[in-house]
Amino acid sequence: MIEVSARLVAFTEDRLLLANHRGQNWYFLPGGNVEPGESIETALRRETDEETGLRVRNIEFLGCVEHLYDEGGTIFHEINLLFAAQVPWGADIGSREDGIDIVSVAFDRLPALDIRPAATTAAITDWVNSRRPSWRPAP
Repeated sequence: MIEVSARLVAFTEDRLLLANHRGQNWYFLPGGNVEPGESIETALRRETDEETGLRVRNIEFLGCVEHLYDEGGTIFHEINLLFAAQVPWGADIGSREDGIDIVSVAFDRLPALDIRPAATTAAITDWVNSRRPSWRPAP
């Protein structure tokens, strides 16, 4: 199965937003799967609003991270398209979905966290340092 996901790297000064499933100790970027017939940008805005209540305005392409995983014997090939946006300081952001928490973390803590897919951390760090999109292939 191939999945295309649109994910948001939401920055506020030196912090960014991450999501996690309650009870798990790993994180992922807010966003989700692109539905059939839906544009990537529409999916990004829909999923971000559904999860965080954040309505992103100006987005910038950050990169692509491929990910392979096995779920119940089915192999999934996930294409994560990453976009960056500034979040106004003091914006009302929080989880809008049961079972998901939205947290703000300092950018310098990113390497110490278990973020999935793992290549996401390198893609974000590279973009912050160069402002050039990158592609991280599946291992």
